[in-house]
Amino acid sequence: MCISLPAKVVQIEGMIAFVDYGNGVIEPVINNVDDVKEGDYVVVSYGMIVSKISEEEFKEMIEYEIEMRRLLSSSPQ
Repeated sequence: MCISLPAKVVQIEGMIAFVDYGNGVIEPVINNVDDVKEGDYVVVSYGMIVSKISEEEFKEMIEYEIEMRRLLSSSPQ
């Protein structure tokens, strides 16, 4: 199973981009996309940027993640 998460690029240093996954924690990832710049929204998979997305797509993906966490935390064990 592949886990891909939306993130916002806050800084770029060569091939390394520093991203915020929406929780305020900044983490380094490998930048695999040529035209990524600070402020862009991206999808990160296994520590690498795999694509750029719109701000609308970013917000939608965050909402899905929040809903999934809510459903998983309320499901009987």
